[in-house]
Amino acid sequence: MTTMAERYDRAATRYERWWAPVLAASGRRLLDDLTALAPGASRILDVGTGTGALALEALSCWPAAEVVGLDGSAGMLAIAERAATARFDLPTRARIRLVTGLAEQLPFPDQTFDLVVSSFVLQLVPNRLRVLREAHRVLRPGGWCGYVTWLEAADTFAPQAAFDEAIEELGLDEGEAAEMLPRSGDVASPAAAAAQLRRAGFRSVRARADWLEYRWDATSYLEFLEAYDEWDLFESLRPAERTRLRETVAAKLRRLPAEAFAWRAPIVYAFGRRG
Repeated sequence: MTTMAERYDRAATRYERWWAPVLAASGRRLLDDLTALAPGASRILDVGTGTGALALEALSCWPAAEVVGLDGSAGMLAIAERAATARFDLPTRARIRLVTGLAEQLPFPDQTFDLVVSSFVLQLVPNRLRVLREAHRVLRPGGWCGYVTWLEAADTFAPQAAFDEAIEELGLDEGEAAEMLPRSGDVASPAAAAAQLRRAGFRSVRARADWLEYRWDATSYLEFLEAYDEWDLFESLRPAERTRLRETVAAKLRRLPAEAFAWRAPIVYAFGRRG
């Protein structure tokens, strides 16, 4: 079985270009909430930092804090390293440390951090409760954990449906489905998120539903599909098949109204304090 880390190693550059911008605004809203809950945090852990977007924002939100970004993918961390060096001066850059490790087995002693954050990661881990218990373990008393992830919902995005129709019409062989890695999946409801934080030992728990909103157009969505979301499929096709698929999808996307490219997906923010 291909590991999650290996998949993200291969996709790191494409992730940073095509997917990180989709998630960025929701991650910033998470930090806005946490700056109000933990304004004096001096040690912050970003679990599943990926290409470092949340960790780098945290450096600006807490100007005196040390930030640790943890991820299982060395490829993603390499991009985060380059981004930190390009974005910050040396004193600011010195406040961030990037560490390879697993969310289920955080490589830190008990009571190390004032704040643990995570953005669109806890749906991917095999055992979300175990990760939250690890977050609780590494927090100091009074420290906060906050995360954002997807809420369960049907996917009714018209541009994606147009792509699926093109695949069917062309009779293309999508190959064998990739072997699914064990994962916790999307959160059922804000109440479920809050209950799980309590089971992990947190107090002062709160959770709310919200929306992630992102807008493409016909051209940028086709680029997103080919360069990131359906990259494996496009790469598996012969050149002539790839061209046929690209042209068929482009024609279908051009027929959609502009408002169809405004993606609106339900998400949840959840917060808990270690007593």
